[in-house]
Amino acid sequence: MEIVVNGKTEPINNEIILLTWLKGKNIDLNGLVIMINDEIIKKETWETVMIKANDAIEVLNFVSGG
Repeated sequence: MEIVVNGKTEPINNEIILLTWLKGKNIDLNGLVIMINDEIIKKETWETVMIKANDAIEVLNFVSGG
C-alpha cells in the first residue's frame, strides 16, 4: 500500500492512526496542520483519523516570526 506525503509516494504496511504515524516520523506536532485528501484534519481528531492506502497527505508546519 502507498500514500502520497507532500507530493512524494511513501509505502505503508497497513492502515494507521494519523497521530501514531506522525509520532513514528518524529515530527514536532506544535504548529502543525494536516490535510488528507484536501481536507483539513482537526488536531482533536488525530487520535481517531485513519490513514488509508492512496491517501494524499499534506504536512504543513507554520512558524511565527518577522
